[in-house]
Amino acid sequence: MEDKKTNFLSGFLFFFTGVVTGIAGYIYDREYIEIVHNIVIAMLGAGIVWFLTVYFDGRKGYDYDNGEHKRRFLLVFLVCLLLSVVFPMIPSAGWPYLAVFVLLSLCSNLPLGMVAASLLLMITVLHCPDGRPTDFFMYFISGSAAAVLFQQLDESYKVGTRVFTALLVLFLTLSGGYVLFINEIFSLQLFLVPMINLFVSLLLLMVVLKYFSAAVIHKYRDKYMDLNDPECPLLSQLRETDKEEYLHAVHTAYLCGKVADELGLSHMLMKAGGYYHRIGSLLGENTWENIETISRENGFPPELTLLLQEYNDKETLVVSKEAAAIVYADMVISVIRSMFRQDAQVKLDYSRLMDAIFKKITESGKINGSRISMEEVDRMKRVFLEETLYYDFLR
Repeated sequence: MEDKKTNFLSGFLFFFTGVVTGIAGYIYDREYIEIVHNIVIAMLGAGIVWFLTVYFDGRKGYDYDNGEHKRRFLLVFLVCLLLSVVFPMIPSAGWPYLAVFVLLSLCSNLPLGMVAASLLLMITVLHCPDGRPTDFFMYFISGSAAAVLFQQLDESYKVGTRVFTALLVLFLTLSGGYVLFINEIFSLQLFLVPMINLFVSLLLLMVVLKYFSAAVIHKYRDKYMDLNDPECPLLSQLRETDKEEYLHAVHTAYLCGKVADELGLSHMLMKAGGYYHRIGSLLGENTWENIETISRENGFPPELTLLLQEYNDKETLVVSKEAAAIVYADMVISVIRSMFRQDAQVKLDYSRLMDAIFKKITESGKINGSRISMEEVDRMKRVFLEETLYYDFLR
């Protein structure tokens, strides 16, 4: 039912693009034949956008969680479509298309975002009184560069350098395509509109990135903060039910956090994986069915639920680096705690112990399908060896 509504909205936008283009042609007093020409061109472009939404949906090709929220892209496209026929009212050097390219790409993926933004840019150029191919080219170049720069954002959300680079490219393209070739005497006043564009683009980029951070990248930040608190209700219940399992979860989560920092993985996700990879024991056995029940009842973030399934479900292969790291961390904690339970005063040769643990995991074949590399496995082993003082807490 949800897919039918989305497909209906996509089809609606296909025809609505033609309607908006036709109305814009009438408002800007274009000739009849030119209006028809513009409508045909716009609907061809909208048809490609429609096709790509279906194509990437079938191949799970959307970035971030956009595949689960396809109407987010369609709504953004609709708003930007209406703005595209307003932009011809302002000087071409002031069009804020940098933010449009970034927004549409973030709400879908790079190819779809660039095609959709290029279509809207073309509609603007077609209705601009002094529209030139140069206008399209300079905004296409700067917008595409910005879309690529912001393609893969993670929870660290380091965007300062990307924003600066995107604005620098915009300034250079505006200078080369507008200021240097305008048919007027060269003066600093020529830079007024491009500088206003830079300021507006910066402001819009900040709004777009702030929205994207809250709605997508850090959507579950508060939930992770609650789950990663050792005193959260679930972990408190685990401590009361089985203190040994609680301590195992705390120590595993600690190592998972260290590995995440070393390998550049999500610290919040990894730590939560360490805390809850055996949470099914609250309902008896630590089965995937029990973990799934707890995950659903407590509103675990989808990414965490998938990680726990990957680690615990016998029918699911360990593929992600995060799941592979939990396999190693869990084994390290289990072996060391077991040896300390047998003899609390034993002195362990951690180097030989880690070699044995890592060899056992490799021979088990549990991570054979994982994306983690041997170089990353070696780095993870070094992390574990650096924590020898921490292991005294396990005695």
